Amino acid sequence: MKKLVLLFLVVLLLASSFFVLPIQAATQGFSDVKEDYWAYEAINYLSGKGILTGVGGGLFKPDDPVTREQLAKIICIAKGISEYKPAKPTFKDVSPSSWSYGYVEAAVKSGYVKGFSDGTFRPKDNIKRADLAVLLVRVMGKEVEAQKYTEPLTFSNDEASIPKYAVGAMSLAYNNHYQLLNYREGRNVKPNESATRAEVAYAVFRVLKPVKVGGTVNLASGSEADSLFLPLATIGASGDYWLLQFTNLIGLDENENVYPLAAKEVPTVQNGLVQLYEVNGEKRMKVTYHLRGGLKWSDGTPVTVNDYIFTEKLLADPKVKVVSASSMWANFIDHVEAPNSSTLVYYYKVVDPQYILGRGVLPAHILKPIYDKDPSLINTCDFNTKPVGNGPFMLESWVKNSYISFVRNPYYPWGQPLVDRIVIKYIPDSNTRLANLMAGTILASSIDPQQVSVLKNSNKFNVYVSFSEGGLTYIGCNTANPLLSDKRVRQAIAYGINMEGYGKQYYGFDVPRATGPIMKSSWAYNPNAKKYYYDINKAKALLAEAGFKMGPNGVLVSSGGKEFVVTLGTTTATSSKQIGVFIQSELQKLGIKVNLASYPISTYYGRVIPQGQVDLYFAGWIEDPLFPGKLDSYKCDQIPTPENNYSGLNWSRWCNKDATNYANLAYSTLDRELAKKYYWKFQEIYTEELPEIPWLERVGISAIRKEFKNYIGSKGGINRFTWNASFWYLDN
Repeated sequence: MKKLVLLFLVVLLLASSFFVLPIQAATQGFSDVKEDYWAYEAINYLSGKGILTGVGGGLFKPDDPVTREQLAKIICIAKGISEYKPAKPTFKDVSPSSWSYGYVEAAVKSGYVKGFSDGTFRPKDNIKRADLAVLLVRVMGKEVEAQKYTEPLTFSNDEASIPKYAVGAMSLAYNNHYQLLNYREGRNVKPNESATRAEVAYAVFRVLKPVKVGGTVNLASGSEADSLFLPLATIGASGDYWLLQFTNLIGLDENENVYPLAAKEVPTVQNGLVQLYEVNGEKRMKVTYHLRGGLKWSDGTPVTVNDYIFTEKLLADPKVKVVSASSMWANFIDHVEAPNSSTLVYYYKVVDPQYILGRGVLPAHILKPIYDKDPSLINTCDFNTKPVGNGPFMLESWVKNSYISFVRNPYYPWGQPLVDRIVIKYIPDSNTRLANLMAGTILASSIDPQQVSVLKNSNKFNVYVSFSEGGLTYIGCNTANPLLSDKRVRQAIAYGINMEGYGKQYYGFDVPRATGPIMKSSWAYNPNAKKYYYDINKAKALLAEAGFKMGPNGVLVSSGGKEFVVTLGTTTATSSKQIGVFIQSELQKLGIKVNLASYPISTYYGRVIPQGQVDLYFAGWIEDPLFPGKLDSYKCDQIPTPENNYSGLNWSRWCNKDATNYANLAYSTLDRELAKKYYWKFQEIYTEELPEIPWLERVGISAIRKEFKNYIGSKGGINRFTWNASFWYLDN
């Protein structure tokens, strides 16, 4: 779990890294291809030109396969090639009487189609995805370029299954400059499976309408990074900028699938790259990575295994104030070995289920001289504001409180970015962002629900609504305060706030309550755990059970005679303060007097909450998407104290030893069923004790100008909206 900074709605661009879905999905053209279908534009384009038509009845049947002879016809029509019917057929299984004879022969004459060694074409066979890539690379005249690939570069989980003859073609098909093929479920390329009508439409569309190169993408963000050196950062925007500049061993896509990035494959127990063992009765693990070649830092220096080894040494040093608690930076590594220049072996001190998210890397040639002089200098060195990365982009300029810009890393070897520059402007006010969006000075922005109507009738924007379970927005309770130490009081607050009504009023549609630190979409979610809803009478009854009585001035009084007066903290963001006012009003109905205090985002998360300077706090954290994680926010040994420099993540200061034990047990095994058992036990305790009162599920509404292509965001968690920025392009 990462306690990176989150505001409600406006913290991060496009509601941070939320996965986006159209707010409306109107049906056009074919009844089975709606506007939100991934190949909608391609299918409409090709059908409009008569290249690939429907099947009758207003249907397109996008998932049906395409035969080899059908593809020959599609290619001929797309390229404007007339049928050719020689007297003697080229293939023994495509006779002159066949409907496809003229198209197959025309495609052969053009050099696009080839048969098999036995003299057949196999016209009725479905076209394989690998063969589709080979044919279209040939159509584009890129065969020489394809021959340069000696091993696949598709960043998929099944690269090893690509036939040797298609290695180059498949690699080009997934290159950001061509984008011919889509990934199948689980981030797989499935080279030997039949291509569908939608996939063929999309691939041919990309041949006819290549992606454009050049231009500047201007975006807006409601928050700004505190550091560009992610291990030391506390604000979520730092993660957005990090993925522009750094290439990790393992990547995450918009559907939270892991895939090999700088590594050639994702290590697992099944493929033998993860091994468990014991040392003096303690469980440990080692993880092996095989590196892709050619990666360089943005100053031209090659990335080597020594960079990875140095990175772990730096992160393990207590003088380096690593903030991030994600697996990427957590100090679980005993040591790293490099058997050769392309292999890394990480020896873990513990069993870490989140190993699968991979490890990051830092440039030893930049940081080692500073580290060797004094490790503590890393905390304030220039790398915090001017990093040297190995990703597709590199920092151009950072004018704090104004904007940050990135340009192509000229040494990035795996597909130079399509746009010249990305500029992210710091615009905390949503009305100002909307004005910039309408003026075209920014291409995408989060918008407030009330602003949707402004864009409703415009044909220049796609408006999206997003739901994310990538983390928890909540009302935190400082349980060290005697007024909040009784679980019945915290339960009463949960029952006493009409969150459902707020969601309906603010968004205009129903928004369910969040359920806690383990998301409903997670494999570890316990559906039987206690749930809360609005019931003011139940809330009042619980407060009475806890010994509170109404005082003469309308404020509850404890059995010890203390008035129920607490301070609720929020950030200075408009939406955060607005929710604070609503909570204040709701708790007043219960007899709880709430004083509001708002703070700048860095102060709020860096000092106010960790040091317990407020009693209630509206906040949020980011959940690692693949696993519930370590749940450090709820462990007894994670309570912030002066002795640990308030670095603990348990801001509620709640200590339940059973909950801590179950959280530790769940995270200490790679056996998912066993982990699930422990996570369920933890949730039963958490939902009863309620140290944090879950708010509504996160909702974001975004507007993206139609000329901005390939922004697809993510479902949240540790992945950021910039994860595929090298694929972004402008089509205007």
